[in-house]
Amino acid sequence: MKLQILAASVGIGAIIGYVTNYVAIKLLFRPYKSLKLKNVTVFPQGVIPREKATLARKVGEVVKNYILSEEEIKKIVTNDEVKKEIDKFLDKEIENFLAQDITELTPKEILAKNLAGWIDNLIKTKFPMFASFIDTASIERLLSEINLGITLNKFVNKDKIKEKLLNEIYIFLENELPTILVKANIEKIVEDKINSFDEKRLEDMLFVLMKKHFGFINFAGAVLGGIIGFVQYFVIQM
Repeated sequence: MKLQILAASVGIGAIIGYVTNYVAIKLLFRPYKSLKLKNVTVFPQGVIPREKATLARKVGEVVKNYILSEEEIKKIVTNDEVKKEIDKFLDKEIENFLAQDITELTPKEILAKNLAGWIDNLIKTKFPMFASFIDTASIERLLSEINLGITLNKFVNKDKIKEKLLNEIYIFLENELPTILVKANIEKIVEDKINSFDEKRLEDMLFVLMKKHFGFINFAGAVLGGIIGFVQYFVIQM
């Protein structure tokens, strides 16, 4: 009989602990709007909906300062994978140039246009949130200003042409592109994006990100509740 009471005490404590933490997590998000009776607030708005603007601003700051800082962008756009893609791109472009009947013409505009398209695609792949803020024409204009104007009759050797172009493109990716993306104001982009979410979507997004952690919190509540129930049983018996 005593064993049954002990088990019941532990079980009830575990259930109470689990439910308490589950409700506490839900109250972070619910209710979406304050519940009022006339002018009296019966139940306040959930913490997350109430502080959405602050959350959006802080997440924007974190993304700007730690996740997509200028240094981090440099690392991404100059990694080995990107360099291999540039290598393949230039092989194709140079072959096209050399196949044309060009003597004194500088293929600067053609290369700038094609390279701008490639970089635009790189941005959309690596930094999709910037896609609507960066246009190919702006990149093309910047590229046309750097030293991509190589007359093909100056270097008859394909490898020398490629080496020169690679050097200029790497300089652009390392020095110019990160600055362009930082000027796009990633902090404001993220802040506006989060602020545009309705309360339900924000809740769903955070639950996806924190699902394991919320599950652990519920489990920890059950364990602690069970321990409290166990201790409480012996306290009552004293």
